[in-house]
Amino acid sequence: MPCYLFTFHAYGTWMPDRKAGFVRRKRGILPSNEELATLYRERACETNAAFDDAIQRLLIEETRITCDKQRYRVHGIATDPTHLHVLVSWRDERPWMKIRTGLKSSLTRRLNRDARQRRDWFVDSASRRQVKDDEHFEHLMNVYLSSHRGWKWREGGESYL
Repeated sequence: MPCYLFTFHAYGTWMPDRKAGFVRRKRGILPSNEELATLYRERACETNAAFDDAIQRLLIEETRITCDKQRYRVHGIATDPTHLHVLVSWRDERPWMKIRTGLKSSLTRRLNRDARQRRDWFVDSASRRQVKDDEHFEHLMNVYLSSHRGWKWREGGESYL
């Protein structure tokens, strides 16, 4: 059964000038880069998106609804003002990209409707990490997701700070 951690970053966040560095696909975490951040900001089509408490709770609710409708199992969700993590698994042969794309589309539609603002809420792609084994899954559930500062939800539980 495939199990993945998907991360959806808010539009305009996690810029290259972050003190902790920034992530570049296939290259990992890179050191802070002021020049590249300036270039990114010049090319931005919109202002930065931010996930306040209300939006974080909405993202959790919509993730749960979408997972139920599209027949995949959500194990845990963690939010932050700049991103959303979703730990999901499914029993059929659908590829991870179809699952991730469907979830992101549902989240965007819900934000556009309920926030009454049509905009780019997320960066173009989202990261994904396949869960390797039970130990990795337990680490994600009990350490990684719970370390985030926003709203969280876990299977069999309620939303909590």
